[in-house]
Amino acid sequence: MGKFASGKRAIAISDRSGMQFPYTEMVKEWNGMWVHYSEFEIKQPQLDLAVIGPDGVALEHPRPPKRTTPKVAVMLPENPFTTYAAASSTIFVWSPNHGRNSSTTVRFRGAPQVSSITNKFSDCRSFDGITAAKLCRAAGYTITVGQYTTTTTTLNGGIDSTQTTGITLTDGSSFKTTGDLQPQVALIDSELIRYTTITDNVLGQVSPAATSINPHVVQRGAYGTTKAAHLTGATVRNLIDPTDWFYFTVDTDTATIGNKRGGGFPVSAGPVTLTP
Repeated sequence: MGKFASGKRAIAISDRSGMQFPYTEMVKEWNGMWVHYSEFEIKQPQLDLAVIGPDGVALEHPRPPKRTTPKVAVMLPENPFTTYAAASSTIFVWSPNHGRNSSTTVRFRGAPQVSSITNKFSDCRSFDGITAAKLCRAAGYTITVGQYTTTTTTLNGGIDSTQTTGITLTDGSSFKTTGDLQPQVALIDSELIRYTTITDNVLGQVSPAATSINPHVVQRGAYGTTKAAHLTGATVRNLIDPTDWFYFTVDTDTATIGNKRGGGFPVSAGPVTLTP
């Protein structure tokens, strides 16, 4: 079989410029054109269209909307506990914007421990006759929203379980009232009624339910309590600042002085059992 000549003395005409060049200096481009190496151009990458598949629709790891969110502990401010009075077992807890309901169980914990397996948290600090072990007991405590007070009156007229207007107190002059952004509560039997103002001894004005036309609208069964009918003469107790406070009765211990803050830092409030 024959072979091609080397072309070392030959010339060639460029397909791009039409000029002549030494044959041995010619190269072929991606499009088949025979050009001098000084004229060579690589293929523009945009000329090769990328293969794009369909858009993804389903998630690989979906989280259904009805899933149960694990309950977690919430860090409390420094010295979050306050004793109510001397010889009393009532403990107030300062937990800004806690979002809790009455009759729920809350367990308090101190600083976490890295080395312990059986007890992962230290106890809170003792104060005013209340021992640390009782504050941070493993069973937790059933709480009531708000701050307990001795301010009481009676219901002036019975109410049914659906009534939200015309709830009248015998004397509401000592009950705390605030603006719409800081509601208060009245405790009747075991039901909490949320209000912000008292006009002529009538509870009222809880936005957005209340209006200028009818300001005497309250929220019945507030903070997880159950709406119920109440008889005239029923005791009504004022519980204040339910947004930021709740209270519980500590096991057996009583305060030595009362109105003392303590508990140390860090202190957290959460469920009895924490999910890993």
